[in-house]
Amino acid sequence: MSYCLVSEMVMAKILSHQTIVRDGWHNAFTDICFWRGAYWLTYRRGSAHVSYDGEIIVMRSEDLKRWRLAARLKTIGDDRDPKFCAVKDKLYVYFGTWLPKPEGWPDRYYGPLVTHVSFTSDGVNWSSPIQVYRENYWLWRVRYYNGAFYSPAYGWSKPQEKHKSFLDLLVSEDGLNWRCLSRIAGEEDQPNEADILFLEGGEVWCIARSSRSPDHSLFYYSKPPYDEWRKIDLKVTIHCPVFCRCGDKILVAGRRRMESQWMPQTMPAGNTGIFIVREPGVVEPFFALPSCGDAAYPGVISLESDKIIVSYYSQHAYLTGVVSETQPLNVADIYLAELAVNDNILVSDISSL
Repeated sequence: MSYCLVSEMVMAKILSHQTIVRDGWHNAFTDICFWRGAYWLTYRRGSAHVSYDGEIIVMRSEDLKRWRLAARLKTIGDDRDPKFCAVKDKLYVYFGTWLPKPEGWPDRYYGPLVTHVSFTSDGVNWSSPIQVYRENYWLWRVRYYNGAFYSPAYGWSKPQEKHKSFLDLLVSEDGLNWRCLSRIAGEEDQPNEADILFLEGGEVWCIARSSRSPDHSLFYYSKPPYDEWRKIDLKVTIHCPVFCRCGDKILVAGRRRMESQWMPQTMPAGNTGIFIVREPGVVEPFFALPSCGDAAYPGVISLESDKIIVSYYSQHAYLTGVVSETQPLNVADIYLAELAVNDNILVSDISSL
């Protein structure tokens, strides 16, 4: 098995940077994909970071410039953190929902957590949200590999002890009915938000956020039949991790710690960071997008070997005074950036963000 071992100096350059949504709401938790000749963007819109009016918005564009509403998905709870899974005949949107608290529920702040999915075969008609798998399990991100759906799903046994979480690898033949394939990590690691990447030959990599202190993210890897997992402490924090292949490079994006060391770049390094995976358990800073405050939760795709497209959210326009008439506490915008990823480019700033 040969890994993507990138030894050369790789640089990034912002080709374009757009504000996609700025409407006074708290817009957050994004994902992006390309399906049936169009780009699809999804995010959560609500009145605050956590609020029961949270709903899932899906938008569509043919050119990354003009976007139109494709779907609004809403249940009785706080719907949030939508993620795409695109296959040939369907586009799926998975998202978590904090349900209203039942009488006597032991958690002070949250009700039960369920994962929902909605899907479309034509991009116009969407199914009603369907609950998948068990209560208090979050299918954080779903990946399609070799004819099956897989998800690193985290859960907890007691609602009032969500920090005592564990991480399982789930599998499904249809994206709706799921079963547990193996335990990736137990409560001692306190894993939660996670993504997986399948390599040639079937080996799978997983990066997960952790609630431990220090909250270093953890790198897990396993070979078929995925019943044994190895672990490496990454020594860096990457919240909401998302893998992306770009040519022969493997990248992972997510929220980084602003106080952590970062590579020099011509524009200020925000908290939405992109790392390059050098080898199993080794990541290095690659590029950080303009962002601060309540921010990150990116989606990343690469349709060309030297370019990536990143969706994310941020409050930097409000915190830096670009938009001054709105209080920033519960307002956030959706952004889209196109980055050149090359070995020999001249890194330059852009005039307006």
